[in-house]
Amino acid sequence: MDTIHLLVLSHRSPFTGVIEDLFAARQRFKIHHLISLQAPIPSEANENFPIVIVDLDSLEEKYTEPLSVLKENFPGLSVVAITGEPSPGGHPSSEDLFLMERSSLSCSLFPDFLKTLHKHKVLLQKFSQVQSDLRNRINEMDLIRKASLSLTMNLSLDAVLEAILDSAMELVSADDTHVFFYEHGVLSFAAALFEGKHQRDPFMDPRPQGITYKVAREGKKRVVNDTTKEDIFKDRPWTGAIVALPLKIGQKVLGVMNVALTRAHDFTKDELWILEFLADQAAIAIQNAKLYAQAQQEIADRKKAEKAIKHLANHDALTGLPNRRLFNERIKLEIARSERNQDKFSVMLFDLDHLKEVNDSFGHNIGDMLLQAVAQRLLALLRKSDTIARMGGDEFLLILPEMKEPEDAIPTAERILSALSTPLYLEGYQVNISASIGIVFYPDHGTEIEQLLKNADIAMYKAKQMGGNKYHLYTP
Repeated sequence: MDTIHLLVLSHRSPFTGVIEDLFAARQRFKIHHLISLQAPIPSEANENFPIVIVDLDSLEEKYTEPLSVLKENFPGLSVVAITGEPSPGGHPSSEDLFLMERSSLSCSLFPDFLKTLHKHKVLLQKFSQVQSDLRNRINEMDLIRKASLSLTMNLSLDAVLEAILDSAMELVSADDTHVFFYEHGVLSFAAALFEGKHQRDPFMDPRPQGITYKVAREGKKRVVNDTTKEDIFKDRPWTGAIVALPLKIGQKVLGVMNVALTRAHDFTKDELWILEFLADQAAIAIQNAKLYAQAQQEIADRKKAEKAIKHLANHDALTGLPNRRLFNERIKLEIARSERNQDKFSVMLFDLDHLKEVNDSFGHNIGDMLLQAVAQRLLALLRKSDTIARMGGDEFLLILPEMKEPEDAIPTAERILSALSTPLYLEGYQVNISASIGIVFYPDHGTEIEQLLKNADIAMYKAKQMGGNKYHLYTP
């Protein structure tokens, strides 16, 4: 059974003698003597939660002062104050202070009272410790809950990394923490919280034989309570403590989290447990964020590919202009709009004069560049509502909406001829080109697409017969 330590405070020998005689035959009690309130408490007794027996009559001060001094000198301890007088008014006994008359010493129950008092103090102390441990664990669980929420609420990798760093710093009151990714046997910097600031740009490289690489390769945590005593830091000495934890999914190491202090520190089991829990959560959050980013990229790539396919299906690969398919869709819409609004519009069909001579003289590469340059010149002089399309070869089609009379298309035809007659300089060659244009008017020259295009072709042929670099308005 535990020894009950008694502190006896008195400078009178008879009082201490009475106490010694009272407990001489009782092995569970050990007596320690003090002769004044200022004397230090023996360390052995203090560590074992002593009971203090005070001879109040031996103290020169009045009751008021010694009782307050006793509470200050022996906080949390049980004080049994013995006096030859009745307990003074205004100072009743309390949980930690008992005022008793001297006659109590001769009572056979007095030692049992002290035993009970000792058990009471021990139970209170244990209860207080349990409460403290419980509060600490509740605080830890609350921190873990907050950390888990921060990690699971974010799908952005940057946000996840910030949540990991912030949580690690808060859980163990660290000075800085770092996260590294581990792929194909190589560590790469991910993020850090250093000197109170989040770091995004890499500012440190793990040593090949350092603690971070060892944890990544072995997949096991490493705890260093004092870096000055570890050989692994001899080539890069610094003073502090560090925990390096693998971020794992199953047996696969995704990265490493380092939590460091700038002083030696003995990491407790609770600190290591809570950091390991955070590392498990961090690994899941990082994997989810990466999978989300990959999925988003795949969606973006698919949309981009779909857009490119759709564009290729409706546009000429060489010039980027709408092709025959898109032209047909646009002219159908224009016919429907014109019928609905009782409007009219023009269609032009034209090709380039003497393109074969350009190809023969300068090569097909220059011919292709010529077609691209012509497309850009046409786009520059047309309205946004106009549609210019390449039919293939050197043939182009143009839709001019909202024309009231056939002659309204003539100014546009003249601008086209003027723009194309200006020499082009391609790869150091001067290339001269012209065009022949046939013009038709809806609905005067046809109400069906094929009829309009046939008549436009007839008008263009007549323009060529006139020597080219001309336009001709279809006449039935």
